[in-house]
Amino acid sequence: MLESSTPTGASAAADSPASAEANQDHAASPAPAGLRERKKQQTRLRIIEVGLDLCDAHGFDATTVEQIANAADVSPRTINRYFDSKEDIVLGPIKDFGLAVAETLRGLPVTGNELQALREAFLHAVDQAAGGTEPISFRQFQQMQRILRSSPSVSARSLEHADHKTIAIAEVLAERLHTQPDALQVRLIVGTWQLIGQLGMECSVDILDEDDPAAAALAGRTAFLTTYDEFVRLCCIPQATETQ
Repeated sequence: MLESSTPTGASAAADSPASAEANQDHAASPAPAGLRERKKQQTRLRIIEVGLDLCDAHGFDATTVEQIANAADVSPRTINRYFDSKEDIVLGPIKDFGLAVAETLRGLPVTGNELQALREAFLHAVDQAAGGTEPISFRQFQQMQRILRSSPSVSARSLEHADHKTIAIAEVLAERLHTQPDALQVRLIVGTWQLIGQLGMECSVDILDEDDPAAAALAGRTAFLTTYDEFVRLCCIPQATETQ
């Protein structure tokens, strides 16, 4: 679940006059690193929020980076520093959700059942999104999915973002299993979790059109749990020993 086509040129902003002015401002009155990072995160989230609202309301192709910048009260150059393309703006929730799952998983006790631990981390992130807790919001997930369904370029780009989400989770699983992210056991756990999530989403596609994000999140949560429990019932129960 919480699974323009031309790049806007992020690298060009690094040598821009606007960037130089920003650097001078920082040199004149340096802010604590923590405060700077929070402000950067707030700016990024504001751009994503505005981008999703505009693209969902008017269509992805009909919305320009300049319109997003104006509505977010930033310059197009600022957007270029945060995102490589317009697709990346509307797909921002994928990265944030993946990081939320990974960080929650990192804090869970190691019990020997990593698929179960991943289930708990996922449900915690869904509950956060249902409550609209930054940086993840189920309303934004719904918007993103609607845009993704209507735009081939966003759909294509989403595959790469899904890979980034998977990498973040695989790295934490590897830490917990004292192995490497590309180890077989890590890949099996992540692959199984992805399959369960995908099937759960396919069985509850109507939640994307639910007006109440909290109700939609609950429906998605229930669909995921139903799919997970059915997987465990079918694939993880002890097999009966044949009598000779």
